[in-house]
Amino acid sequence: MKLRIALLATFASVVPLISAAATPVPASFESAGDDRKAIEALLRTYTKAVSSKDEALFETILLSKDIPFSGVAAKGADRRTQNYESFRKGVFEGPPFTQRFQDIHIAQDGSLADVSLVFVNTSPQGSSWGWKTLQLLKVGGQWKIASEFYTGHRA
Repeated sequence: MKLRIALLATFASVVPLISAAATPVPASFESAGDDRKAIEALLRTYTKAVSSKDEALFETILLSKDIPFSGVAAKGADRRTQNYESFRKGVFEGPPFTQRFQDIHIAQDGSLADVSLVFVNTSPQGSSWGWKTLQLLKVGGQWKIASEFYTGHRA
């Protein structure tokens, strides 16, 4: 019984310290201000690089070429997710197309951001679309793509 009382007394003395230093859960993680503007600029760079086949520009917005980066088929995902090279060949060595983003959602907590959006690709041969999720990290004051997963559909 004395041990129980001692533990409760110790816990009671620690709780105010934890509570005083605790950060409340935000009502929203919607990105705002300068960070949102910087993330939106990254997204503009993305579509500009893809639409103009500027591989070097595109790679400036990646954390590295070894990040998880993969299409996800309707039947399920592949266990291997580091497929940037396949994306790179398809986009920068394949037929030209124009890409635009719509229905963009940007959530952020400090140096971590999550972006989900719909992309639409248009070419003389037709159009396609998909849903994309990007995880971004702010490194050295710059937002970079740390992972990307996407689906694809013919329009």
